[in-house]
Amino acid sequence: MQRKRSEPSLLLLAVLGLIMYLGVIFISPFMEGADRLDENNIDKPSVTKQQAADAALKFAESRFRLSSDVETSTLYQSYTTRSGYLQKEHLYDDYLKKYGKRFPLDYYEVEINDRASGMNYFIAVNYNTLAVIGFERNKPAAAKTNSVSPSETNLTKLLEQTIAEMGYNPAAFVVEQDSSANGSFMFKSKSESIGDAKLALVMKVESGQTTAFRPAFSIPGSYGEWKNAQDDKSALMTRISMLVSLMMTIVAIWIVIRYRKEIGFSKGLILTLLFLAVYIVNNFNMMPAFRTTHGSGPTEAGAIFYLWFVNIFVFLMGLSTYFTLSAGRHMWLDHGWSAWPVWKDQIFGDHVRTAMIRGYMLCLFLLGLQQVMLFTAGEAFDVWAVSDPADSVYNMVYPALFPLMAWAAAISEEAVYRLFGIALFLKLTRNRFLAVLLPSVIWAASHTQYPIYPVYTRLVEVTVIGLIFGWAFLRYGFLTVIFAHAAMDSILMGLSLMYMGEPLQVLTGIVYLAVPALIGWLLSWLHRTYSGGRYRPVPR
Repeated sequence: MQRKRSEPSLLLLAVLGLIMYLGVIFISPFMEGADRLDENNIDKPSVTKQQAADAALKFAESRFRLSSDVETSTLYQSYTTRSGYLQKEHLYDDYLKKYGKRFPLDYYEVEINDRASGMNYFIAVNYNTLAVIGFERNKPAAAKTNSVSPSETNLTKLLEQTIAEMGYNPAAFVVEQDSSANGSFMFKSKSESIGDAKLALVMKVESGQTTAFRPAFSIPGSYGEWKNAQDDKSALMTRISMLVSLMMTIVAIWIVIRYRKEIGFSKGLILTLLFLAVYIVNNFNMMPAFRTTHGSGPTEAGAIFYLWFVNIFVFLMGLSTYFTLSAGRHMWLDHGWSAWPVWKDQIFGDHVRTAMIRGYMLCLFLLGLQQVMLFTAGEAFDVWAVSDPADSVYNMVYPALFPLMAWAAAISEEAVYRLFGIALFLKLTRNRFLAVLLPSVIWAASHTQYPIYPVYTRLVEVTVIGLIFGWAFLRYGFLTVIFAHAAMDSILMGLSLMYMGEPLQVLTGIVYLAVPALIGWLLSWLHRTYSGGRYRPVPR
C-alpha cells in the first residue's frame, strides 16, 4: 500500500486546529455557561490538605473523645448530584452567588481513624476557609448500640443545640423527617432553597450525642430518575464495548495461534510492557481516589481490595494489547503494508521522528476540533459535566505522574481499535469507511462513563475523533496515531496539572507538553547511533 509522504494537508489541519482552539478560548468568556464542560473549572483549594486535616482533628477532639493514636487522610470530594441538578436546571451560577461560600460544591473530606477505640470519623472541611461543614462518626461493628435511648427527653434541645453550634438558626428550620428508631433526623429550612431543592440539615443521634451532621439540598426525585436512566445507558454502552472488545481479542488470539510460525512474538512485547508499567504505577498513584466512594467505616481496606482487582483487569488489558499488536501487524503485512516499522527496519529511526511530527500536527487539529465540539454541545445542546473526585488530580499521591497515562491509553487503544480493529472490520465488511467507523464507535462507547451529560455526548465526540485517527492510521501508519494520541492526552493531562496553580505542578505540566517530542527525537537518535549501520532515511 503506497503512502504519500508530503505533509501540507496535516500542516493545514494543524493551523486550522490552533485557530479553532484559540477561537473557542477567546469567545468563551462572552458566552453564558460556556465553561459547563470544563471539568477543571472548579474553585481551586486555597488551603493545604494538611491544614484541613489539622482543622478537622481539632474539631473532632473538641466534640468527641479521641485517643492519642489517630491517623488522618484527606481527600478532595464533590457534591456531584447537587452540581448536576444545578447545571441541568441552569441554576449553577445563581447557586454560586447565593450559597457558594457557605455550601461549596467541592470540599475536603478528612478521614480520622482512632486506632485505640476503633472509631472512624469523616469531617467535611471548606477548602477555602477551613470551616467544618459536616461530620460523621462511625463505631466499629462490634460496638454498635441502639441509636436513641427511649428514655431521652431532651432530644429536641440536643438537636437544636447542634444546629446552633454548626452556625445555623434553629428557628429557621422545621422537622421534616423523624426516624427516631434509627436516630436519623432531617430539618428543612423554612426559606432557603435553590430551584426546587430546599436546604436541609441531616443529623444522627446515638446514646444522647449527635454523631452526624450534614447540610444538604433535597434534590427533586425527577432529577434522580433522569440521572439514573442516563447512568444505566452509559453502563449498557460500556458493557457492549467491553463485550465486543473481548470478542476482538479472542479473534486476535486465534490469529496469533493460527499464524504463529509467521508472527514475530517479540514485536509487541516492549509496547505491552510499557503499557502495563505505566498503568500499574498509575493505579497505585490513584489509591486516594479509590477511597472517595465509600460507605461508613474505614476506607483503606476497600481501596486496597479495589486496587488489586483493577490490577488484575489491567493485566488482562495488557494481554489484549499484546495479541492485537501481533495480530494487527500480521494482517497488514498480508495486505502488503508494514503499518508499524520495528527497530531492525532500516527506516525505523526516521519514521519515528516523522511520526512524532505528524502526530503533533494531527494532535493540534484534534484539540481544536474537540474544543469546538464541546463548546457547541454546551451552547446548543445543553450538555454539561460535573467534577469527578474518583478521577481528580487532587486525589493522587503524586499528581505529576498522571500524564504518563497518556502513553498507556495511546498504546492500548490504538492497538485494539486502529491497528487490529480496522484490519479486522476491513476483512469482515470489505468497506474501508465501515472498517474505520465500527471500531471507532466501539471505542467511543467505552468513554461514556465520564461524568458528562447527556451520556450520548462522548459517544458522538469520541467517534468523530476515532474516524480521524482511523484516517491518519491508514494514511500515515500506526506510530503516527500513537504519537498523536499520546500528545493529545499529554497536553490535556498536563493542563490539568497547570490548573492546580501550584508552581511545581505548572512547571511539570509544561514539561509534559513536550514529552512526546522528546521521546520521538530520542528514539530516532538512538536508532541512528546504535542500529549497527542499518539506518536509512525514508525516501521523500
